[in-house]
Amino acid sequence: MSIESLGQLESRLQNLIDKLELSRMEVEDLRSANTRLEEENIQLKQELSAWGERVTALLGKLDIVTEEETSEQEAVA
Repeated sequence: MSIESLGQLESRLQNLIDKLELSRMEVEDLRSANTRLEEENIQLKQELSAWGERVTALLGKLDIVTEEETSEQEAVA
């Protein structure tokens, strides 16, 4: 192998190492973003559950009011 070939090999290896390091940094950034999104997803699921409970409670109250009105109308009739 000539000195020129070794120089080209060294250059290619350095390029690959640089690309690998950039890829590692990108993976770390993506992992961080993924963790943040997973946490946000958990929070949104909790909020959705809370809203669902509120809606269920309001519908229950509405059913009670409707039943009371129906009973009163039947008593009057």
